[in-house]
Amino acid sequence: MFETRAWWMGAAALSMALLSGAPAVYAAEPSPAAIDACALLTPDEVSAVVGKKVEAGKPFDDGITKQGAHSTTCIWAEPIGANFQPDPDKRLGGRGFAVLSVMNWPGGASDARKFLDDFQAAFQQHDIDSKPVAVQVGADDALWWGDGVAARKNGISIGVSVAQFGDRATRQPQAESLARLVIKRLPAK
Repeated sequence: MFETRAWWMGAAALSMALLSGAPAVYAAEPSPAAIDACALLTPDEVSAVVGKKVEAGKPFDDGITKQGAHSTTCIWAEPIGANFQPDPDKRLGGRGFAVLSVMNWPGGASDARKFLDDFQAAFQQHDIDSKPVAVQVGADDALWWGDGVAARKNGISIGVSVAQFGDRATRQPQAESLARLVIKRLPAK
């Protein structure tokens, strides 16, 4: 579990670090509330989308980021079977998993928009390999950045990735399907 959390937290930290400009100060605004990422998808929904059974989601409350967003994460992993042989070179030892990160921003839509803009900047700076492309998941904006879907709605941004359940071409529609479900369930601000 540690390798997966570290990988996703590294991806989340990369996306947060790419926010443009100096860290903003949000002294006049209250800290945004946590949104339980695990409550936005059920294990059965994740299993139906990825085509394999997954365990109950493991929640992580990452707290308030230096940019002021309250960040939460949930990971749904494929169960370890009797014949499972871990691969130390792969995240979670080679088990397939889906991960959802939810960031509730103090500045609403403008802050959430920066989160997506930073994927474009990351591509331009060669921090990610794939050029982000727009996708339709029912959000205000959404994109596929090569390893997941990043989207925003109601001043909340999300990141959804599916790992080790097939190749990238298979994982993109899976991540888009999960993002559609999540977007429908995000609270209105």
